[in-house]
Amino acid sequence: MSEESELKFCSACGALLEIKIPEGDTRERHVCTKCGQIHYENPHNIVGTVPVYNGKVLLCRRAIDPCFGKWNLPAGHQEMKEGTMAGALRETKEEAGAELKNVCPFMLLDVPFASGTHIYFIGDVVNPDCKPGPETLA
Repeated sequence: MSEESELKFCSACGALLEIKIPEGDTRERHVCTKCGQIHYENPHNIVGTVPVYNGKVLLCRRAIDPCFGKWNLPAGHQEMKEGTMAGALRETKEEAGAELKNVCPFMLLDVPFASGTHIYFIGDVVNPDCKPGPETLA
């Protein structure tokens, strides 16, 4: 159970949550003290790409925290009801202004300390005239 959890109140009835192991479960969960609803916290998918142009990889310099000013691959949180590749391509367009073709899966990284999974696709940059978005310095 994450000590950093922001869960405090039940989304079903508004009562306080307590941390306990529900009957039939093996892990601590947030459980409503009134209605008994179990609130699960699950890992977050981070989706991104390795954009390649003429044998070089396009990187983004972050304009936001965490890691302000650091260089990284264009990536971000996958949205609900969004496929992993669609999310990765959306993040690449938003952060780097780049569109890709010939896209295929590249790597999956487990990041348990951050409760996340990073999923990357590799593809060819269609047009080298990329314009960084508001979350990107360069």
